[in-house]
Amino acid sequence: MTVPASDEARADRRVVIVALLVMVGLVIFGVGFGSLFAATNCRQLRPIALPSDDVRSDARATGVEARALLIEAGVGPDALAAAEALHGTISFAVRVPLETPLRVGPSRDGVVLTGDGAVLVASDGQVLAGVTFRRPVTVVGDGDALYALVVGNTITGQVDALRPLIADGEGLVAGTCVDTSAVGSPLAFLHDARDGNMVGLRTDEDGTDAVLELRDPTRGRVWAPVVDLPRAPAGLQGARTSAAIGPDTIVMARRIGVLLDDPTSDDPGHAVQVFGRADGTLRWALSPAEVRAMLPPELATVPTLRMEVAHVDGDRALVTVAPDVAADGLLPHPVHGPLGRLDPPDPRTFTIEFALADGGMIAVVPGASPVGRDGPMRGELRDRFRASGLMLDDALAEGEGVWLLVGRVLARLG
Repeated sequence: MTVPASDEARADRRVVIVALLVMVGLVIFGVGFGSLFAATNCRQLRPIALPSDDVRSDARATGVEARALLIEAGVGPDALAAAEALHGTISFAVRVPLETPLRVGPSRDGVVLTGDGAVLVASDGQVLAGVTFRRPVTVVGDGDALYALVVGNTITGQVDALRPLIADGEGLVAGTCVDTSAVGSPLAFLHDARDGNMVGLRTDEDGTDAVLELRDPTRGRVWAPVVDLPRAPAGLQGARTSAAIGPDTIVMARRIGVLLDDPTSDDPGHAVQVFGRADGTLRWALSPAEVRAMLPPELATVPTLRMEVAHVDGDRALVTVAPDVAADGLLPHPVHGPLGRLDPPDPRTFTIEFALADGGMIAVVPGASPVGRDGPMRGELRDRFRASGLMLDDALAEGEGVWLLVGRVLARLG
């Protein structure tokens, strides 16, 4: 039986049409699939200004209403009375328009709250401005500039993208975003953020070409001196290094360990380095052997030691030293500044106090550092409140008053 030519033509057209549809579908799928994985992380850092209803002068509560807000947040009446006896009566309280505020820090016009967003609050309790984000973001820092981060790994401190948020007197202005997870870009690991600056480690994916980078909101990278580190993948480099910002210097420390082929010698390079904050000049450095010589025998003989910069002020630096943890273990305090997933300090921890002028050892004391990243006054303030039974997230003394952050409630005493 002979098939008419018209039927054959229709069949050919159907085959061609089906082939074209399949091809178009595969192209669309490929483009969509590729864009999903090639999309920049900066898309997550597009800030959303707080609604006008959340930024108004009458958002604060006073008197009985302020006490009710704190009690609703979990503060017991007795603990509240003890806090008022220490620092004065409650001036006002504000419900913070963030889901998870973590820290209250100093700002030009009052205080700034950071966490899953940022909120500026004036000294009189008025919510001046704030931003949130549609996707999970962590905001760190204080002063005139904050940093919104896409955190890729809280154990290593890896940051996949960062965007400065600049306080301009009327609100928070978003600066230029940097995608630190893009192909060809050095990976970034946060160490500290304060006073408008951020410091962290930048290294290639294989852990080579490591630099300690200081950033500000306008220039981006301010300086980035090369730091010699033992060979390791980038994630371990981030987890095994620590740095903190001081008034005039930035102190960096790293894990030290013995050589595999010579257990009597440490890996080469510097264990502690101090850089000038203004220009990144190396002021002094200590070798692993010099650090071990300062430690008591029970710790000095441990093959691998973790070192964390706990605090830096104008005259001294406090560095904790403890036996290292497993490569996939949670890290002890303090590390990565405001990021979490930390374990309590090892009971074999010792703290070395260095003189910033020349690196001389002032003291070596057992235990974790008595002073945290935010300084002795801040730590003592938080400890006093907690000792009186008031469990809070953060506290900050400002002038004659004291700010308390309890859950989503910010209050001022005095």
